[in-house]
Amino acid sequence: MFRASKLPSTFVFLLLAAPLAGASTAPTTPTFVLAWGNEGSANAQFESPIGLATDALGNIYVADMSNHRIQKFDRLGNFIARWGSLGSGNGQFNNPGGVAVDPSGNVFVSDQGNNRIQKFTSAGTYLGQWGTPGTGNSQFSTPFGVATDAAGNVYVADRSNQRIQKFNGAGTYLTQWGSPGTGDGEFKYPTCVALDAAGNVYVADQFNDRIQKFTGTGAYLAQWGTSGSGNGEFDAPTGIATDAVGNVYVADQNNFRIQKFSGTGTQLTAWGSIGSGNGQFSYPTGMAIDAAGNVYVADNNNHRIQKFSGAGAALSEPAGKFLLTWGSFGSGDSQFYYPNGLGTDAAGNIYVADAFNHRIQKFTSVGSYITQWGSNGTGISQFAYPRAVAVDGAGNVFVVDQNNSRIQKFTGTGTYISQWGSSGSGNSQFSQPNSLAIDAAGNVYVADSNNNRVQEFTGAGAFVTKWGTLGSGNGQFMNTSGIAIDPAGNVYVSDNGNSRIQKFTAAGAYVTQWGSLGSGNGQFATPTHLATDAAGNLYVSDYSNSRIQKFTGAGTYLSQFGSGGSGNGQFSGTAGVALDAAGNVYVADVFNHRVEKFATPPAIALTSDVRNDQGRQAQLRILRSSADSPGSGAIVTGYEVYRRNDPLPGATNASEVSDASSLAASPSSIALAGWTYLMTAPAHGETEYSVVVPTLVDATAAALEYSAFMVRAATGDPFTFFDSGVENGFSVDNLPPPAPAPFTAAYLAGATHLHWGVSPAADFATFKLYRGTSAGFIPGAGNLVAASADTGAADVGPAGGYYKLSAVDRNGNESAFATLGPNGTTDVSPLKAVAFALENARPNPSHGTKIILWFALPSSEPATLELLDVAGRRVIERAVESMGAGRHEADLTPARGLSAGVYFARLVQGHNTRVARFAVVN
Repeated sequence: MFRASKLPSTFVFLLLAAPLAGASTAPTTPTFVLAWGNEGSANAQFESPIGLATDALGNIYVADMSNHRIQKFDRLGNFIARWGSLGSGNGQFNNPGGVAVDPSGNVFVSDQGNNRIQKFTSAGTYLGQWGTPGTGNSQFSTPFGVATDAAGNVYVADRSNQRIQKFNGAGTYLTQWGSPGTGDGEFKYPTCVALDAAGNVYVADQFNDRIQKFTGTGAYLAQWGTSGSGNGEFDAPTGIATDAVGNVYVADQNNFRIQKFSGTGTQLTAWGSIGSGNGQFSYPTGMAIDAAGNVYVADNNNHRIQKFSGAGAALSEPAGKFLLTWGSFGSGDSQFYYPNGLGTDAAGNIYVADAFNHRIQKFTSVGSYITQWGSNGTGISQFAYPRAVAVDGAGNVFVVDQNNSRIQKFTGTGTYISQWGSSGSGNSQFSQPNSLAIDAAGNVYVADSNNNRVQEFTGAGAFVTKWGTLGSGNGQFMNTSGIAIDPAGNVYVSDNGNSRIQKFTAAGAYVTQWGSLGSGNGQFATPTHLATDAAGNLYVSDYSNSRIQKFTGAGTYLSQFGSGGSGNGQFSGTAGVALDAAGNVYVADVFNHRVEKFATPPAIALTSDVRNDQGRQAQLRILRSSADSPGSGAIVTGYEVYRRNDPLPGATNASEVSDASSLAASPSSIALAGWTYLMTAPAHGETEYSVVVPTLVDATAAALEYSAFMVRAATGDPFTFFDSGVENGFSVDNLPPPAPAPFTAAYLAGATHLHWGVSPAADFATFKLYRGTSAGFIPGAGNLVAASADTGAADVGPAGGYYKLSAVDRNGNESAFATLGPNGTTDVSPLKAVAFALENARPNPSHGTKIILWFALPSSEPATLELLDVAGRRVIERAVESMGAGRHEADLTPARGLSAGVYFARLVQGHNTRVARFAVVN
């Protein structure tokens, strides 16, 4: 039974929706996930990265300021695209500062030195621009931060003009606010701007060391921060970003940290210190937060981007899973004697360098024999230990003929085309060449092993360049063993004797390296062949560890598969590794004399809130499994989506729950105990899929609740499937209730009696009534008169107040305001007598889902309204005297509704009683 307490004349009575059990609460401080970038001008290198933005797919855009360009990356930091150069032409930049992405995917860049905003597609195609130097409307003086709202409007921090300017997406000027100073709404170099889901605007007022908050039209709301290094203090705040539940993150530049606040300025946490380690910063500047709550920071002087998980979960990447194998020891068709190199063509055929049989064998993607060529010797089409094979875009096959110190070129059917190379250390000479790779332009890169270098040639064999010497320094080698090229043209080399991978530009400029001797994640024991996938991830054949390791293009460890042995998925010395167009991975299992094929599992690229709904739903962006392709050997039929039943058994706190999702060992499958099946998306060979699934609970500013999801790619065989890693995401109730209506007021006997209608919102929680002294007052905690589910209140005091009334749902979303001023308040002194009355429920009969009663009270003396069943048992009771004298309506619907039957409503005040009868039908 619910009985409302009597409401005093002025009160605060909040009805808060308790969070539901079952989701894992995110830690207050985000957890470091990965970093990418270093100083330079190559792809994925930076010179003072400063502005950041994310799009709806989870891609990251970086304003690479001193390189005068924008770079675009995927969620793992793999390079996708870049555009821009120094200049003032269309698509050129002079120190781009801020970058923002609107809901349609358009990209806006603040071109500081050119005093303009430029607009592009997500691929970097120039669309338009606006702005000139000056102080007038649509003019700028070093514009820096830029942000967009849900309607596509663009907000610009016009830094040296000490103001914010607002435009529509086409660049039409709308409004502005701000001037030089330290007062409310004044600025001293506003550097960055961000908006929350409610449209509030937050400005990093850099040299005033504070954050200011405004409405979307520039009305000042609040501020926080002073100079210093304590909690909530700043030293040149530069970057600012908001998450989906309204928390505000600030890059506190000269304090080398990130601070996190509530939307009202309460500090929640801070992290970071000066340095170059994980989670350390050297002048953090721009920030962005993706739809899953991951936080990205432009670490300016470290020339890199750092990513932090809002869910507190480690990077979860599934391992490749065994599909099939073929081959045995021998010299017959489909037999091998130490298979070494592998290559794939556009049709999915597999070429194997059958080393000690001195031949190339060609197979279908499932291992069916097609043809072969070669024999032992030094002549044309003969080989002396063919070590590697690669196929160019035209289908030409290049073979490293190791002991003949040459490269031979053939058609896809084995017809000889040409050759180059001889023994030696000069240009176009080789000493034990080990591997080769071909770029998009058809250029051939050769790992010249004993010469400790890389040589580059045209597809016809003309020498282009070389790099590398003997040693262990950057760009030096001790036995170049494998080589691969990613879609961006970066060159990866397995530096065998140094147990590391080195990365270079296409011209041979050193970029980065990783690895050491050992058997741990990211360590190597004789790294040999390499391969890259379409996203730029790198696969390393870790020969003596009998495994394949997978990394991002920046060297972040992702997963591994394989172990010593001869069973399925085991290896005895891994050599060649290659990927087909679908992403299936082929491995030359040297001493087992076979080729093994593995499927890459599906991946949840992003878990995001479904916009403009009432919550409890998330959208998953699923990247397909490589087995979801013709000829895979185990065709995927659908993608089953599962949600974890949190909290996990034995977990004692939120961090344990979150950590459990990291799957550090990268298992190839997940036991379904503890998971709930949600739905299946049919597979059709698409590159990616998008599904909407239910969450456990909505995230709010009070509790950022995550749900954990996993996707299983199912096949026709119930025992053959491929599992994604675990990804966390949250949902948000995006829709506030409608404004209360009607809203009326009457003044009587020293109090304003206010009345309003019942909220029709299904997730309604409470009404909030505010009082001010002018029509433009801003509602807030300081002028809150009442918070209650009741549809009326009496405000004691003189007449003439201004009132604003809102409805709030269970997730804290507040409606637009219904307003009343003195002119809308009726003076009814003395109050005209109102007869005591109770009308029947409406509708009658009803379905029991909404029971609305109309009644009238002659005074504010104690009164109750009851709902009784046919046996006279009380179903619900409510005190209603706080509504005051007059006609009222009340919602007496029980939380679970009413079953079919006859019911009675009874109104009692003093000696007066009224009863009404109504029916409920199914």
